[in-house]
Amino acid sequence: MTATATPQQPRTSFRRRRIRALAGLAAVTLAMGALTACGEDKPTKNERGSDTTDNGSATEDEGDGEETGGADTTDDAGADSGSEYFTLDDVAVWEDSGMEISVEAVSPYTPGEYALLENEDHDAYKVDFALTNNGSERLSTVLIIPTGYDADGIEAARIYDGDVGMGFQENVDPGVTVTAEYAFEVPPGTTSFTVEIGDIMTEQAVWKFEL
Repeated sequence: MTATATPQQPRTSFRRRRIRALAGLAAVTLAMGALTACGEDKPTKNERGSDTTDNGSATEDEGDGEETGGADTTDDAGADSGSEYFTLDDVAVWEDSGMEISVEAVSPYTPGEYALLENEDHDAYKVDFALTNNGSERLSTVLIIPTGYDADGIEAARIYDGDVGMGFQENVDPGVTVTAEYAFEVPPGTTSFTVEIGDIMTEQAVWKFEL
């Protein structure tokens, strides 16, 4: 009696297509309702630990002597004030909504056995975000989705692995801070990658990380 091998289903294709289809439908539906709620809100830079309640202004004496202690990632990411990129020392502030987003850490990532991947031979990096609602109204995060790009400007696939890639909690009350972890695939040997994030109805804040 000859044993018959049971054919294995593709690891990611069906589940990924289903997730994308549902996410796309939800985003389109919600975007239609959000068109009149959001204007052109451009993020401004605020130094971490500064007072963001006074239109993003900070007291210059605060933090004296701290500027030279930044990590290498922030220096490589355009720490000069004229750079278009945000750094690990910056908080992106959208004044119209009161939303603030910062990158808490970026690090190499090893996907788990059941992670949804597009390119298993690529390198993976995880970015930890923190979001604070400093506005006066409850904030929906459904449309706040980061996008990553490799050094050539090609969009990097997001990794879904347990809580990684699942986003922020859906609604954030005023004065509350929440966190989320996202991971991205980049080709082996990539020297840098960028990540942009913000409500899809506003201008995005962009971080660049040297690897």
